[in-house]
Amino acid sequence: MRLSAALWCLATATATGATATAATATDQYYGEDTWVVVVGASRYFANYRHAGNALAVRKAARRFGVPRDRILVLLAEDPTLDARNPMRGEVYLHANQKFTDNLAVDDDGSYADVDYANEEVTPELVRNLLTGRYDATTPKSKRLDSNEHSNLFVYFTGHGGDEFLKFHDADELSAKELALTFAEMRAKRRFKRCILVVDTCQAGSLFKYLDNSTSGILAMASAKLGENAYASPADATTGVALADRFTEQAIRWLSSTGSEPGATWGHFVHQMTRARTGSTLEVYEKAWGSGLDWRSAPIRAFLGDPPGEEHSLTFAEL
Repeated sequence: MRLSAALWCLATATATGATATAATATDQYYGEDTWVVVVGASRYFANYRHAGNALAVRKAARRFGVPRDRILVLLAEDPTLDARNPMRGEVYLHANQKFTDNLAVDDDGSYADVDYANEEVTPELVRNLLTGRYDATTPKSKRLDSNEHSNLFVYFTGHGGDEFLKFHDADELSAKELALTFAEMRAKRRFKRCILVVDTCQAGSLFKYLDNSTSGILAMASAKLGENAYASPADATTGVALADRFTEQAIRWLSSTGSEPGATWGHFVHQMTRARTGSTLEVYEKAWGSGLDWRSAPIRAFLGDPPGEEHSLTFAEL
């Protein structure tokens, strides 16, 4: 009897210890806080999908628990109140079905914040925002106040080509500029670790110059060099595509399986590798560094807040 009790106690202690060890290992991926930067670089209502992509990522971050004041949204054109939008004040992700989740409004009824819009969204603004170069008049609400203990999630969507992301059909952010920006951020201790996601044609070419000077970054591209990234089918009501295939599929996964506590970025890559997007997911891990396997990094470590933070919204199907 005593032997059975002793064995039970030993088994319980072993299980508890294993759980604690697993939790400790997972906690290593979290920062003290999480910041999200979302950039939609395209102009014109015909590019509605790029704003839809960006606002969908923003809303996913909100539902994962990132506070409004730690999400920065840059839209080269916001279709929400555009006169050509047949549903003024509303933006949706999924075409040709009942519209049920307005991306322009949070679950608590408040309108989504767009911090920078229209002509002010330029490559220079993006570089200055990420590196912390602000004009004295820039309000705190429009600043990326991260530090060496912060995790970052940075998302770009728009039109791209070999080593560039286009802004307004008139300007470009080059792969070299992107690498120099993140190198400066690392030197200034602007982040602990960062996940960078780009949804454009030939998006993988933007990562060409990321190296050890930008350690701590995992980069993911919707299409590799030489490939297009494709839009989802056009919507009959708006007359344009509402999303790109990669981001739409990513949001579907994040709002279901990806919202579960054990979901990791390894799971995300596995899912998106199989997704029917018409292009090839490319993962650039060279700049991640050693010590921690990015595949085990929790989704919430970069799209949510550290354990114990208050979450104001609940996750619903996007």
